[in-house]
Formats: sequence, C-alpha cells, structure tokens
Amino acid sequence: MLTFRSITEVDQAHLTPKHRRAVIRALRNLLDAYGDDYDPDDCGFVVLLNEQTTDADALELMGRPWAEARLEGVMFDTETGCYLTCWLANNQYGLTFIVPDEEWLDPTFRALLLDELGGGNVR
Repeated sequence: MLTFRSITEVDQAHLTPKHRRAVIRALRNLLDAYGDDYDPDDCGFVVLLNEQTTDADALELMGRPWAEARLEGVMFDTETGCYLTCWLANNQYGLTFIVPDEEWLDPTFRALLLDELGGGNVR
C-alpha cells in the first residue's frame, strides 16, 4: 500500500503511468475540493493498493478488513484499469482508494467492489 498526501509524493514514487494517472487525478480532486485548506491529517489522502497490501493495512486505516469495508460508491476507470472508491470516517475526513484490477486482488474484496458497481463485471 502506498499513501499520497501531495503531488511531490506522487512524483517521488516512480509509479507506472496508469497508476500515476489514477493517483494524480484523485489527489487533484482533493486539492481542488479543499483548496488552501487541504490538510491530509484532517481531510484525508489517497491510498494506492498494491500486491503487498494486507488486511492489517485496512485495519489500521478503517478498523476492518478490506472485504468488510464500508465504501461510499465505486467507479471503474477503464483508462487506468483501477477501481476508485472512498471511505468516509466523518463529514470531513475520508480516504480515497485506488484499487488496481490485478490478479493479486483479493477475490472477496473484488466482489465487494463489483457489488458496489451494481454487480457488473469489468473483465
């Protein structure tokens, strides 16, 4: 799992082009929404799941495993091959998750994402 709180962190991460594009879009949305008031510790940040991501990461972020996450909607970006979703802790703090649709993605979590999409299959 990788976390991003600024464009500088994205630039330093050496992401694949499609993951970089997904993270930049999500982070720019946060920056546009909060403007000069953006403080990642108070407002939230972007999380890119990767092959090393575990349920321990989800427990640390949300207090529950990935397959039990209470997500606020999901979309699938065909250009980047990533699911985009968010988890809201309260009216101000939330996390934006970018979930690549890769073979390593836990099937139970993928099913949750697909269910949020309305049960469709993106593959």
